[in-house]
Amino acid sequence: MKIVFISGMLPSGHYSQYITNGLYQHANVDLLVYADKNPKNLEIKGSGTVKTVWSKSLRYIPEILRELRKDKPDVVHLQHELNMYGGMLTAALFPFLVACIRLSGYRVVTTIHAAVYKQQVDNAFMKLFHQDSPLIRPFMLKLFFHYVYKSLSLFSHEIIVHTHLTKQILTSDYGVDAEKISVIPIAIPQKEIDNSRKEKYFFYFGYMVRRKGLGYALDGFRRFIEKNPGSEYKLMLAGGVIRGQEKAFEEIKDMIKENNLQDKVIIKGFIEESEQDDLYRKAYAVVIPAEVSMGSSGPLFHSVSYGKAVICSKIGHFLEDIDDGNTGILTDNDKWHEAFWDAADHPEKIAAIEKNVETKARSRNPYSTTGKYMALYKKSAF
Repeated sequence: MKIVFISGMLPSGHYSQYITNGLYQHANVDLLVYADKNPKNLEIKGSGTVKTVWSKSLRYIPEILRELRKDKPDVVHLQHELNMYGGMLTAALFPFLVACIRLSGYRVVTTIHAAVYKQQVDNAFMKLFHQDSPLIRPFMLKLFFHYVYKSLSLFSHEIIVHTHLTKQILTSDYGVDAEKISVIPIAIPQKEIDNSRKEKYFFYFGYMVRRKGLGYALDGFRRFIEKNPGSEYKLMLAGGVIRGQEKAFEEIKDMIKENNLQDKVIIKGFIEESEQDDLYRKAYAVVIPAEVSMGSSGPLFHSVSYGKAVICSKIGHFLEDIDDGNTGILTDNDKWHEAFWDAADHPEKIAAIEKNVETKARSRNPYSTTGKYMALYKKSAF
């Protein structure tokens, strides 16, 4: 079976690298990956034949269609993220690409990574994502989401989502055909798990943006330190800043200064993969706060791959992805201080969670997860 997988593939650790690595291990698969034109994509190994096909501009549609005519695959699997192919205009044209692929006679599978209930799209939601775009109103974004998801439902033969919550949102709010949706939890990359070198810090890895809810974790850590002034624990923040949301990062730094946490909160900024591995493995536990949950968390599956206990906000998809007390700790956003106390005071609980997380990681390795993808491809192809 010849499969074309269309997705961004960078930076290192991108979920599509793990999915394509799993697909490549299956017998009788000719896997072609259409990545964007960053030459670093050609350095990716073990993911089939990687071709730098499309630009992050309006040209991406004719570029992809032209390459498909050359390769003539049995199945085309597209990854849908709003910003993957460029800005809002490219996102608006993505359903047109899917329609063109289907009308060209190819079998189409689309993975939808994120969705939000329409009632959640209000002015507060807009501020989280479009702080510098006052012309974009909530009703406009609701219409945009409806157009995108309904169109993908019409033109895709099969749709993959990672949680039952995403399926519920798509079917109840956007009219997506439930019969087309398969729920396949996200694959967990297989890392060497070593929790023997842990140090006393909580680790956050992700974008420094408002929707991540870092303010909740910072306020909780402040209250934790105030009650335990002699505590050796620190909070380490690593990750980049999204273009256009630099103000959010400044707000985070101001909050650290205002609460005199400069000696307790360390900002690492963007980190390379080697340093990322080291920081994860040495972390006492990982924290993943969130203001809003739109899909399965990338930082969560990375944390699981390292066998780490994770403290997450008790909202949205985290409720499905985490068994509270067994594969992680869920906390209300106004009770992060209690979660820090619980984790610091009960290392035996952290150790038990780590063992369960390791089992979870092994059960959702890329090869076994993509076995479910292969079943869908065969269903779509014949």
